[in-house]
Amino acid sequence: MVQARVSEAEAAAAQADAALLGLEGTSEAVREGLAQLHRRAQLSALAKSYDDFFGGEPAPLSDVTAALYSDD
Repeated sequence: MVQARVSEAEAAAAQADAALLGLEGTSEAVREGLAQLHRRAQLSALAKSYDDFFGGEPAPLSDVTAALYSDD
């Protein structure tokens, strides 16, 4: 089990948000928040891996994509 210190205002907001979203209390709201945090971190890691692979340059377009979205 993990505990966190939050202000009374944050706790009240979490309870209200959990009720609005149909979650079963603040524990479920915290689990949902942690799941979203994890997804966001995964997306950031993926973006960093693309940047590392392409050396900070944009990924090249495929011939098909270039043909479909040409400026002509």
